Amino acid sequence: MIYILEDDRGWENYYRRILKGHEMEFFHDGVTAIAAMDERVPDLVILDVLLTGPTGFAVLNEMRSYPELAEVPVVVISSVSMKDEIAKEYGVARVFDKGELMPADVIAAAKEFDGKESA
Repeated sequence: MIYILEDDRGWENYYRRILKGHEMEFFHDGVTAIAAMDERVPDLVILDVLLTGPTGFAVLNEMRSYPELAEVPVVVISSVSMKDEIAKEYGVARVFDKGELMPADVIAAAKEFDGKESA
């Protein structure tokens, strides 16, 4: 299961198209996503840094504070740059710039970290 935190509907549609076959759940804000993670721990989180409400950094802080979420792989895809040392500090698996993002990058990350496709 991939949780995708993205408040832009255009990007949501993009992910739906390129990750077709993967089980996904979309969240438009960090509060709702963290609440959902209390119910089900995702295999992968795709996270935009600029979200409505708490930022992606706040979501990362919250996730990393819970042992059951601390090891969940997070792929940051954002127009906000994230320095390598910050990504490492937050335990981010991959960082992609939306302006340079290639569909193959997202597909490869989904296959690597989620590894499951729905039937």
